[in-house]
Amino acid sequence: MQVEKGNNYLSKKIQILKSGHLITDCLVNGVSAKVIIDTGASNSCIDSNSSEIFKVKVENYDEQASSATEKIKNMFISKNNSIDIVGFVIKNFKLFVFDMNHINETLEENECIKIDGIIGNDILNTYEAIINFKLKKIYLKLDL
Repeated sequence: MQVEKGNNYLSKKIQILKSGHLITDCLVNGVSAKVIIDTGASNSCIDSNSSEIFKVKVENYDEQASSATEKIKNMFISKNNSIDIVGFVIKNFKLFVFDMNHINETLEENECIKIDGIIGNDILNTYEAIINFKLKKIYLKLDL
């Protein structure tokens, strides 16, 4: 994970798929993950099919949730996680956990890629994310 630092921001390269999805690598609980950066997602999430790999302890979550493509049926929540996107670790982080098969089927069919999770606005807004499409980089503010 190559990270650059400047002007109180840390940055790293992102991949832009043909579909326009933004992809990057990060660490979830110390384990490497491939995630979509999704400015339309309220919360960051992890695929329930990978919850054991990422040492995610799930609890029931009773509120309804939906994605851009469908209503999410079985939603869980996981507390006290760590996530490292650009070289600093966000601790005691809450992740929502659900089955991402419908997302991965589409991505694998069209882009030959599988994701483990989603980085949502809970991180992007809190860390004042800047996405530079020309340079293919995401910047997160360090000194909050």
